[in-house]
Amino acid sequence: MPPSTSGLGHHSFKVVAPVRFRLGALIYKRPSMENIWITSWKHFGWVGKTILTMLFMMSIYSWSIMINKFFLFKRVKKANKKFLDVFYNGKIINVPESPWSRILNKTLTEKTKREILEENLYNFIKRLANEEMLSLSSKLDFLLSVSAVAPFMGLLGTVWGILMAFHNIGITGTSSISIIASGISEALIVTFAGLVVAIPAALGYNYFDGELRKIKMQGEEVLNAIYAEMNK
Repeated sequence: MPPSTSGLGHHSFKVVAPVRFRLGALIYKRPSMENIWITSWKHFGWVGKTILTMLFMMSIYSWSIMINKFFLFKRVKKANKKFLDVFYNGKIINVPESPWSRILNKTLTEKTKREILEENLYNFIKRLANEEMLSLSSKLDFLLSVSAVAPFMGLLGTVWGILMAFHNIGITGTSSISIIASGISEALIVTFAGLVVAIPAALGYNYFDGELRKIKMQGEEVLNAIYAEMNK
């Protein structure tokens, strides 16, 4: 006698074999940043390549200025401290890296060559100080210019890339992503490059300008002390 199927009715059940997924097929391989830059460069027009080349050169020169100024200000602060520690104790030493030491030495040398009237002495010391500050601040204006100009160069590339995207649409009569992708890619990458160049330059300028202001504030007291020393 066959077993009872009471309660199951006439429903039939079908065993489904488990589906095996290939895990590797589900993993999305993201293109590397190097491939993105190389591929985009190949599709860039002459305008995009020109702007990127200019931004690259501006970035290299900006970083060279910032690295040079960083070590320069570090040496100057150390030399100023060394000179002032001795000077305020009534002694005079020659510290070539210190602007204040150079000012004092130049003033002493000039006084041995000719007589400087008391009313002209402070103006002479002040002029030497201005020359030293100009030397320390040299090329900082370039960083300021880069921080202002680079974003606009990126914006120019953005406008040009979008313009080329619409131009391609007009020529082909279709708005498929493959047609407009190169123009949009050029627009976004040039904008990104402009910001990458501008932001470090702006930060560098603000940092070194602040360091220069600290030295100038210190200079007011130091110049008065040098003037008093010369009038003894």
